[in-house]
Amino acid sequence: MKLRFSYVDGGVHPKSGQAYYWWWPEILPELGYERYVRYLSGVLSAVAQVSSQCDRLLKYIDDIEVGIESRIVGGGNDVELTFSKTGVQVDILINDDWCGQPEGHFQLREWKVALEAWRHFLTLPESLETVVEVDI
Repeated sequence: MKLRFSYVDGGVHPKSGQAYYWWWPEILPELGYERYVRYLSGVLSAVAQVSSQCDRLLKYIDDIEVGIESRIVGGGNDVELTFSKTGVQVDILINDDWCGQPEGHFQLREWKVALEAWRHFLTLPESLETVVEVDI
């Protein structure tokens, strides 16, 4: 599964000049990609708007991997992430049908790779040429 981060042209603001906005983190279509759209790319910008929030979630993954913690619940903006040895369960709290679903469960590695790429993207200049792609 390939994940792509990029910006879109937000127009010219009269005082601050050219504006760019994150494009919804994009999953390139392939078999089974819909769950990645809803439960990974669809929530990434809700739970990690800045690189320090990526760092916090990456620390959760590290703490689970090395055995410091067995279960950590985090998230934000109507999204709950439950980290455990079995992976990351993503629950989108605004819709009961999107909570506790098998489609919302991912390997720790998948979320780690996505968060590292997202963190990298957030540190780059805002530009139409700024694109980060990663295989998850």
